[in-house]
Amino acid sequence: MSHGFIDETAEGFYKQQGNFCDKIDNYALGLDVLKVAKIKADRLYLGYEIETRAKYIKYDASWTSHEKTLIHGVDNGIVSAPPPLPTLSVAPAGVHPGMRDRFSDIAADSKKSTNYSVAIGIDLGIEATITPFVPANGKPAPKYSLHVGHPYFKYLKDQYQGAQIYKDWGDGKGYVKFDKAISSSYTDNSALPASGVAALWKYRFVYLYQDAEVGTASDIIEITVTGM
Repeated sequence: MSHGFIDETAEGFYKQQGNFCDKIDNYALGLDVLKVAKIKADRLYLGYEIETRAKYIKYDASWTSHEKTLIHGVDNGIVSAPPPLPTLSVAPAGVHPGMRDRFSDIAADSKKSTNYSVAIGIDLGIEATITPFVPANGKPAPKYSLHVGHPYFKYLKDQYQGAQIYKDWGDGKGYVKFDKAISSSYTDNSALPASGVAALWKYRFVYLYQDAEVGTASDIIEITVTGM
């Protein structure tokens, strides 16, 4: 089943679901009410999943640091206190796998309606649109994790050459040009601090296009690394 008009990211798809659910009742397209209800349930659950995942990712670095301290740290006579656990929202009713298929199916049903028009489809977000590539509009949004203690990044490269990375080592010198990410993923293999010692490294990514920095720098990314 074709999903060409559906956003590839979970966050983008969630916004697309929300737009459709908020507006579908404004149009008399003769849709199956049970199918519409499933799309609305999908939206609620995906929002919960995205929120929950983000909370766990936020705590991942602190728990990894705690683990390294437990294994490699020096006993100072004080019991090591674990980081707090995230506070989760109440989960909505569970849904079956296949959200994208269900959304594609409801879009196809909508387009079969005699009351449907391309304008309606655009308003509902179920018509494929082509957004022109404007290099100056870009802002990287890297996602990160730790791979064997080293910061690992993934970002949308799109039509850019890559990204210039600026890094603040926490040495008082602020952000300095550090390296370039040519592919859509990058690992900072810099030497880690001494065993059991934690350090806060900060990063900003800027897109590269035709050998020049363009667009807006990413939000600051803060990662705690710990020597192994």
